[in-house]
Amino acid sequence: MIDPISAISLASAAFTGVKKAVQIGQDVEVIYKQLSVWSGHISDVQEYLSQEKKKPPLFKKLTFKKSATAEALDELALEKKVKEQEDAIRQLFTANWTNPHMGLDGYRKFIKVRREIKKKREKELYNQMRRRQAFIYNSKLCVGISALIVCLIFMMDFLWTAIVEASK
Repeated sequence: MIDPISAISLASAAFTGVKKAVQIGQDVEVIYKQLSVWSGHISDVQEYLSQEKKKPPLFKKLTFKKSATAEALDELALEKKVKEQEDAIRQLFTANWTNPHMGLDGYRKFIKVRREIKKKREKELYNQMRRRQAFIYNSKLCVGISALIVCLIFMMDFLWTAIVEASK
């Protein structure tokens, strides 16, 4: 992931390309490719905004690049810019209602497909987390059972040796 400032500037450049492509009346494929580039950069910004900050190392001295106010203002500016661009994309879809791929129906289909993809990705992420937790649990269980079996073998060997020595 690139830093959010670069991502929002690249997204703005791609957004400008989308607006120019729509104004010129270019082919729908060109517009969708520009939208794809824009959405990639916007997803980087949204990931930055939604992620929790990493916990710092225990013994490292804490230093911050920006003040809390500056960081909060940067995040608010990023959120506002993303919202403005998403609203403008919606307007581009709805303003071109004569184009069969655009219009209100095109925008609704776009939103529906985006939600389905997002839901599918979340499901894959949660399934991966569950599989990872199950793997760790099963690994710990196998190690524990193996340790108990080794202890049992040593105890049986000790008892067998004690019985043999006592019978002599």
